Amino acid sequence: MKTKKFLLIFACWASTLAAQEKPGLYFTCAEAEQYPTRIAYEIRDANDKRLAVGFEDLRSPNDTLHVDVQLPERFMVQVYEDANRNDKLDRGLFTQPLERYDFSNKAWVFLGKPDVADALVKRQGPAHYLHFQLKDVLD
Repeated sequence: MKTKKFLLIFACWASTLAAQEKPGLYFTCAEAEQYPTRIAYEIRDANDKRLAVGFEDLRSPNDTLHVDVQLPERFMVQVYEDANRNDKLDRGLFTQPLERYDFSNKAWVFLGKPDVADALVKRQGPAHYLHFQLKDVLD
């Protein structure tokens, strides 16, 4: 009987601990050129004001990255794979991106960047989750 009570208390404690995730943005990125890789991100508000920018290492498409940022009601995210780790999105002769990239709200635009309004997503709580499907201009 004591074992069952202990297991019940432990299960309740573990579920409470798991529910106490950090606020901010959580995201995954599939279809990188290679894994492990480096992902660059930029988060902007509805007025196109930069809220956060940075780089995170991604070991696999199943890894979830976390950005500790206070998200406004509506925001957009752009990501790209910095495969050569040179801290910039490499571009070709006609300014087309040479590295794989994506935008929130599936607002992917061939050879360019979507309007902020097209990429905005609505925050769904203190912790928000997004999934990106990295593409290149030939996809």
